[in-house]
Amino acid sequence: MSPKCSKVTSRKYPFENMRLDDHTVLDTIEGRHDCLRCQRSRKFFCYNCYIPIPNIADLIPKVSLPIDIDIIKHKKEIDGKSTAIHAAVLAPHNVRIYTYPNIPDYQKDREDVILIFPSAQSITVPQLFERKVKICNEHTFAYHKGYNVGTLLKRRMKEIIEDDSVQRRLEYLPLKKAIFIDSTWNQSRSIYKDERVKCLKSVVLQNRSSQFWRHQKNSPRWYLATIEAIHQFLLELHINAWGLNSKYKGLENLEIDDSLYKIAQIIETGVNNVEPTAPYNGQYDNLMYFFANMYNLIHKYYDHNELKSYRRPI
Repeated sequence: MSPKCSKVTSRKYPFENMRLDDHTVLDTIEGRHDCLRCQRSRKFFCYNCYIPIPNIADLIPKVSLPIDIDIIKHKKEIDGKSTAIHAAVLAPHNVRIYTYPNIPDYQKDREDVILIFPSAQSITVPQLFERKVKICNEHTFAYHKGYNVGTLLKRRMKEIIEDDSVQRRLEYLPLKKAIFIDSTWNQSRSIYKDERVKCLKSVVLQNRSSQFWRHQKNSPRWYLATIEAIHQFLLELHINAWGLNSKYKGLENLEIDDSLYKIAQIIETGVNNVEPTAPYNGQYDNLMYFFANMYNLIHKYYDHNELKSYRRPI
């Protein structure tokens, strides 16, 4: 990679204060290495087998998730460029990837499975918990000419909690699995029409500006990379179930809509408490391990403000 211009130092680092393992160890890996399973030459992990190369297998973090996640990848999505692979490598016990149309039939498990997809019928994460949430519909479905709500929402829903009662802590979650579609917007519509998927309750996420460096034409900044969407969903799910640690500062630079804080129960607890059902304190932040490393590499050589991806409308 040849330098284009010097790194900009005035901007805020989006992953500052997140509970991320030291990913600079990846910078010490020289050359490429054979995947233990398929013998293909890879840099950090095999994007066909979803396993790390032997050199870093014991160095990278492993993330435990509270639910299972299936990722449906469009067959034209390039494996080597997909951030969905990060989730399968870092959370191997909870994440599975399928290439469409070879996917499970989710109709029989529809009560315990949801689909992360913005549609006119989508609900929000707090609504999964049957909390008293109303949607502010002002400009909710404004979109670019030539698009409709199923392909590209220009602005997201804002949530307003109607009561200020103390949120009860849950012993279980209202779902067992979440489905993500890994594709472009146009490709995702064809997958969404499949009855095996369309039967599922769809959920829309809070606004969060993407830090992804690859530009997609006609997509706003909050169109997240797949790994960002997975992290955001798990963050919202955890906060709605078990609250947010008052000492956790990892969300400050992620450019998340402040509605998230309005619905969160802020709880005083230990600064290092990362038990599975403890208030959110970065339990899933290591899902961003490879993403953060690549972000740093890109910004080492390119000016943040010159990259098209960061000049999209929010």
